[in-house]
Amino acid sequence: MLKKYLENQQDNFDQMRVRHSQLLRQAENEMLRTTLLSEHVNNMETNRDMACSLSLQNLSSLKVILQDMVEQQQIKSDLAKQEALRQQQACNKQAAYNLAIAQVIEQREIQQLLKQQKIEQKQQDELAMQMHLRRQAN
Repeated sequence: MLKKYLENQQDNFDQMRVRHSQLLRQAENEMLRTTLLSEHVNNMETNRDMACSLSLQNLSSLKVILQDMVEQQQIKSDLAKQEALRQQQACNKQAAYNLAIAQVIEQREIQQLLKQQKIEQKQQDELAMQMHLRRQAN
């Protein structure tokens, strides 16, 4: 019964690892988006390239909007990394839990084996004693 429970916990662990991989990919994608957006803002036209004041105002407004987007994307990227880290910690806990269950199962199997060996030894001792008594009787 404990072995079946361990199998279920191992299945849970496998699902957790898959989820962790997905979260890592998501965090990497969010970081890439942040980097690309930042690069785009940094590569925009400079004030020296603008000829009229309206264009300068538009550029300035656009840069402010895009900079806000970069900050929001950075927050999203940080949250994705934190979620991946939380999932990694959960995976570590599940792995430790599974290991503990496996050790309990192993200890029980060893105890059962030792118990069986004691029973067999007792039976062999009894047979040896009976054989010894029969020899003395003859």
